Amino acid sequence: MTDEAKDIGLRVKAAREALGLKQEELAHAMGFASRQILSDLERGVRDVKASEAARLARALRVDLSALLSDAPARPLVLWRAQPCEGAEAIEAEFLQWCERQRRVLGLLDHRPPDPLPVYDLDLERAGYDHADRLAAGVAQSLGLGVRPAMGLSAALESRFDVTIWYLDTPGGCAACTRGEHGASILVPRSEAPWRRHFDIAHELFHLLTWSSSRGSVPRWDETEAGRHAEQLANAFAASLLVPADVVLRELDERSSERRVKLAELVAMARDFGVSLETLVWRLHNLGLWPEHDVVRSLLGDPRLRELDKASQAKEWQDPPSLPERFVQAAYAATLRARLSRTQLASYLGCGLAELSSRLAEYGIDEDLAEMAAQDLSVDRRSDDLDPLPMPSGRE
Repeated sequence: MTDEAKDIGLRVKAAREALGLKQEELAHAMGFASRQILSDLERGVRDVKASEAARLARALRVDLSALLSDAPARPLVLWRAQPCEGAEAIEAEFLQWCERQRRVLGLLDHRPPDPLPVYDLDLERAGYDHADRLAAGVAQSLGLGVRPAMGLSAALESRFDVTIWYLDTPGGCAACTRGEHGASILVPRSEAPWRRHFDIAHELFHLLTWSSSRGSVPRWDETEAGRHAEQLANAFAASLLVPADVVLRELDERSSERRVKLAELVAMARDFGVSLETLVWRLHNLGLWPEHDVVRSLLGDPRLRELDKASQAKEWQDPPSLPERFVQAAYAATLRARLSRTQLASYLGCGLAELSSRLAEYGIDEDLAEMAAQDLSVDRRSDDLDPLPMPSGRE
C-alpha cells in the first residue's frame, strides 16, 4: 500500500459519499466485476489503473486532476429550501463547472474588477427593512435602473465575476456557492425566465451575507432561523427586482380611481421581469393590499393564473447550456496555447468531433477567430524617415 494509492482511495471514497452512491452502484457504473475491487481501491490496497482514472472522474463528477491530486476540501453549496432527491449529483456537477471556470480564468491571468462584498448581517435578528435597504444599495451600486431584472446577470458577471449556471435540477432547486473557486449561482433550466430572475436575486442575498449564511445548514427550511433567512432572501429579491418608487409610480399611471385591471397587473409583472405572484406580494408589502387573505384569494383565482399563463408564451426562452463568458474564456485559453483542444472539448462537455459546432452555438467561428488571433509584426525600420507631406487643399 503506497501513500499515493491511499490518498487517491480516500478521495474516491469522499467523492462517492458526497454523491450518495453505494459501493455497489459505483462498482457497477465502472464495470468492475465485484464491489470488492472498489473497496480495495478506496482502502488503497489496489492502485487506480490509468484506464480507470478518467472513467472514475466522470462517474464521480469531478475533474481528473482533482481526483489524482491533493485537492482542498469540498466547497459549501447552499441550497434554496430543502434539496430534493438527486441533489448530490447536481451539486457535484455544479462544483465541477465552478472549478473549471476558476481554472480557465487562472489560465488567462484574469482578476475580477471588484470583489463581491460580504455584509456581516445577523440573519436571526435582521428584519425586512434590512433586506430592503441592502437591495436598494445593491441596485444603486450596480446601476440596474428601473428594470433591474433585465441587467442583473450581466452586471454581476462583469462587475464581480459571479457566474450563473443553468442546470437541470430535480424539483427546481436553486443554489449558490462562494469560495476560492469564486462565486456562482445555480438556476434550474426548467424555470420560466421571470422565475430565473427571482432565483438569481434570491441567491445573491446569500452570497452577500455568506459570512452569516455559511455557518447554517444548507437545508434552510429545517430550522426556524433557516426559514427566516429564506424569507429575508425573498424580501431582498422582491425589493431588488421591483423598486418601490418605480412600481408605485407605474401603478398610479395604470390605475383609475384607485382601481387597477388585472390585465394591467399581468402586464406590469412582464415589464419588470418577475412573476405575477412576486409583483402582487411586493405591492402588498408596500401597503397596497393590507389584508393578507385578500392577496391569497387573488393569487388563488384560477382565472388569474390562466391570464398570467397566456401572457407568458411569447417571452419564454431557454437559457444557454453554458455561460457564454465561460465558453469565450475557455476558447481564448486555447488560442493562447494554455488549454488543449482535447481539454477544451472536455470542458465544454463534447467530443473533439463536435467541438466546432459546439463553439458555433456561442457565435464562435473558429476560422475567423484564429485569423483574428494571429500576431502581426510591427517593425519600425528607421526613426529617420521623412514625414509624409501634408495634403494640400482642394484645387
